[in-house]
Amino acid sequence: MGEIKSTLDLVMERTRHLSLSDEEKTRQRKEDFRKRLQGLLQRYADGALTVEGLREKIEALQAELKVDDPMVAVAAMAARLDPDRDNRIWLDLLAAFAPAVCGPLEAALQVYRRQRDDSLLEGAERLRHRLAQDYGISGTAVAPNPHKDPDCQAHLVRLRQQAKSRLAALVDEGSQSLQPSE
Repeated sequence: MGEIKSTLDLVMERTRHLSLSDEEKTRQRKEDFRKRLQGLLQRYADGALTVEGLREKIEALQAELKVDDPMVAVAAMAARLDPDRDNRIWLDLLAAFAPAVCGPLEAALQVYRRQRDDSLLEGAERLRHRLAQDYGISGTAVAPNPHKDPDCQAHLVRLRQQAKSRLAALVDEGSQSLQPSE
């Protein structure tokens, strides 16, 4: 009776002569590093790791996977920035890993917050004016909610997208200063 081969045996037999190029191996190691780094960053966010503890673990992971590009870790940290939240823990972390990137990121976040606050004030004023004009409702007790205004919501979404794009661009610009000179 003939031997029945498993799917894995068939795949292994047919791909035995294939191997990864150096570029593919490097890309695969970086991808593995990124995935494992996300776990470390989550532990940091949960308070289970300090900045120094995280630095040690990242250095050990870089040595284990032979990833020497510092921007992989910095980009992963910067990707956790959320313009609408308190980013102090991520900015502190970025200050320890890439001080040159941290200042411009903080400035961009402040600009976004100022624009968001101005937009909310304008939206509230627009709603207050609309209530007075359309319904005759006015006075100091009127407290319109600009988050319910579709125009204001659309503007806030655009501002947020612009801020996230700006943060990504700043990280890319900062990566130039972190790359070893050739």
